[in-house]
Amino acid sequence: MSNTKATRLRVPRESLSTRIGALNLGKAKAYADFIRDGDPDSPVPCWGAITQRFVEAFPSDEERLAVLDQLIVEGDRRPLYLFIETSRRRPRLLAALCERVGELPVSVQRNLVALPEAATYVASALEKLDPSARRVWDGGEELKRSERELLAGRVGELMAFQYFVPDAFDPRHEPAPKTTAAPAVDPGAPDDGGTRR
Repeated sequence: MSNTKATRLRVPRESLSTRIGALNLGKAKAYADFIRDGDPDSPVPCWGAITQRFVEAFPSDEERLAVLDQLIVEGDRRPLYLFIETSRRRPRLLAALCERVGELPVSVQRNLVALPEAATYVASALEKLDPSARRVWDGGEELKRSERELLAGRVGELMAFQYFVPDAFDPRHEPAPKTTAAPAVDPGAPDDGGTRR
């Protein structure tokens, strides 16, 4: 007699889509549908397109904070890395991340404490840091720079593809891309001069 139990495989795309779709935001359901299925008659999106749509769909800090709650509960590091990257010029979001830093995965904490934009907020949340993240905070600029490079690499990998590529895709027979993948530009974030874009 077999003692195996049937378990439901957790699919991150479905799980994240369900959490965001349950938000009491008008745009949440459409965004959740996009995460799960993409636009009608278009390919299924990868993290690049999901992040670009997030930036477009949720321009206000309040909306993004509601989504952040769901990202933290979900616990998947990938959207959290992308949230950090798209929040670097949004002080209110950085402050919210630091207030909840103890709820973040350790690798995400390490990346967050390395950002100079978050330093003021991290300083007021030191007791919530995992010891590994605290070592980054206390470790000096070289260690912080190394963590920022890790974050940039992770974000670059996640943003590299906008949509899933069909199995039949052969890059040797495809035209070169017109542009290179770049991090999502947040039109609502202040520019270097402090004005909104």
